[in-house]
Amino acid sequence: MIRAISTGILLALMVALPFGSLFAGEAGTSGFLFLRLGNGARASGMGEAFTAVADDATSIYYNPAGMANVAGVELNVTHTEWLQDIRFEQVTVLNEMFGGTAGISFTGVYYGSMDRYPDYAALVSDGTFAPYDLSIAGGYAMDIIPNLSAGVTAKLIYEKIDFESATGWAIDIGVIHRSMIRGLTLAASMLNFGPEAKFVEEKFYPPFQLRGGASYRYDADWLMGNAILAVDAIFPNDGEAKLHSGVEYNYRGLLSVRAGYKANYYSQGPTLGLGVYYRNLRFDYAFMPTSYDLGDSHRFSINLFSPGR
Repeated sequence: MIRAISTGILLALMVALPFGSLFAGEAGTSGFLFLRLGNGARASGMGEAFTAVADDATSIYYNPAGMANVAGVELNVTHTEWLQDIRFEQVTVLNEMFGGTAGISFTGVYYGSMDRYPDYAALVSDGTFAPYDLSIAGGYAMDIIPNLSAGVTAKLIYEKIDFESATGWAIDIGVIHRSMIRGLTLAASMLNFGPEAKFVEEKFYPPFQLRGGASYRYDADWLMGNAILAVDAIFPNDGEAKLHSGVEYNYRGLLSVRAGYKANYYSQGPTLGLGVYYRNLRFDYAFMPTSYDLGDSHRFSINLFSPGR
């Protein structure tokens, strides 16, 4: 088991590292940063080490190739109470069709009401405004050959701050390979690759990421279920490389407990999660603490699966 995990991690890093340096850049050079806030409480509980695990509706966010693992119809609704009373909502629907799986996803981030002040110094506000970010994505994935799937997603992006706004678009591409080592999966995805956008006079690119991941699923009678270990190496276009790791234990298809860690972040680190299954429903919760009194994050998801899954 340990050998399989080590092999997977090494291979994932070997694939991702050469390309990561090609897209590295300076911090603060990207916009539409809400596209990096994650999706789904299950993945969040595992430290978002989900590139190779991707097998549910939220795969449209982490690795579009994972959509090919979904049979029938699947719905995911996620609500996040984020930092400083910021909240965001996500809805994703996948449907098995056209020899593969197609999906559509909506993300809305809402920052609450803020006071507006004129350009000159003033003690009294000139009204209020409520900034927000929106994204709508559509994708498709299929098995190319046995044990190899690929997927692509295209997304429209919109940002509104008071009277100003910005629009853009980007694509995601991913692959997943189920290796000859039983339980070991290798994967890679390229997220938020798109043209330059403009907000007022400032130009920026979407928050590109290159992700390489490995996961290992271990089934055993003594576990009364299975355990999944996962790791992701992440290379953004505006900062240093990150390493995400996570574990999930599933008990008899009824209960899941999760933990993860996000390394090389300023204020992020450990994560915890819980999942409860009832027939064709799964409820997930993730707790994502942050440092420096920024406020902790809580993520809730409801997943509805097709009968028989």
